[in-house]
Amino acid sequence: MSENDEALPFGDLWWSTSHQTAEYEASTPPRILQTRSRRLVPALPTAANRPRRATGPGSPTTDRRPPDASEDPDLHTVAAWLRARDGDGSRVATALRAALDQVYDGRKTGRWDYTQLSKTEKTHIGTLVEIWLQREFDFEDGVDLDFQIAGHDVDCKWSRDLYSWEIPLEMYSDGPKIALLLWANEDTARWALGLLRITDDVLKPMGKQRDRKRTLSMEGRDRILWVYREMPMIENTLVRHPEVAAEIATCRTGQKATDLLFRRLQRILINHATVETAAQQIDSSKRVRDARKKLRPEGIVIFGHYAPHPEMAAALGLPRPSLGRFVSARLAPWTVGDAEPYVTVEDGRWRLARPDDPPAAAPELPQQGRS
Repeated sequence: MSENDEALPFGDLWWSTSHQTAEYEASTPPRILQTRSRRLVPALPTAANRPRRATGPGSPTTDRRPPDASEDPDLHTVAAWLRARDGDGSRVATALRAALDQVYDGRKTGRWDYTQLSKTEKTHIGTLVEIWLQREFDFEDGVDLDFQIAGHDVDCKWSRDLYSWEIPLEMYSDGPKIALLLWANEDTARWALGLLRITDDVLKPMGKQRDRKRTLSMEGRDRILWVYREMPMIENTLVRHPEVAAEIATCRTGQKATDLLFRRLQRILINHATVETAAQQIDSSKRVRDARKKLRPEGIVIFGHYAPHPEMAAALGLPRPSLGRFVSARLAPWTVGDAEPYVTVEDGRWRLARPDDPPAAAPELPQQGRS
């Protein structure tokens, strides 16, 4: 502020600043403002620097085995706590999917693959996995480590490659600590979670790393108490269908991308994050509603996760959509003698279309409730 400038009270300063901003925005050419909503086209995934493909822990390669309950009761107490609250692993799978989708941030970036991330973003995945696990299970904060499970301090370790967890010095220098070891692979759609008591004899010798972190020895790998092995992930639809992902990335509008998504990827579950990545818009749910209208003339319907859609999809032999998921399919009129199951819509009977069925406009699905 110069000597000739008069100081303004805060309220007047705010008004003056906001007024000038409004005048600037009003005088800015529309073409500049419109660039804010331009669809982003990320670099396509590459074969280089991909996580190593794996489906889960292999067979032991040494004579070492996980400790039994009498040898390490605390480790087995933590394992039992997890199994009691997540018998099929679906809650861990949900946390993993949320963490990965958050780092891709498809709605804002259009990305869907690990190789599209920056180096900094890749190192942040472990923190997000820890955060989402704690949200899902409501773990208490640990005393010295990440969180407590069944009253025991546990440190969460994530690795993109199976067995490549990096263990810091504090995990064993002041007594052996429990590590929760988590791994997942988008390409094979598998994940695993194990527990390991960290001692010097389960680690490789110290290398030249400045942070003095160490990885597991072959004996250490065989000491892991696996709570979940070769578990199915909530699939990343675009990773599993790269040709469709590449086509979606070049669509000129979010609506065209959403239409293409449900046209090309029928009879499989598509989660909300995939829709957001295709649409790149805040109201991606509206894109789905509009896609229903646009695809009906082609005979394609989109089932959502509210009743009665899941029941209708299951009756046709399709995957049942759960919260935040959709499944599309082309339908055809059912006639007497057809062996396929059918659903009744608009007083007509409809089955899944065969490849040789001629195109026919689909019925309008009943409105979804929230029961």
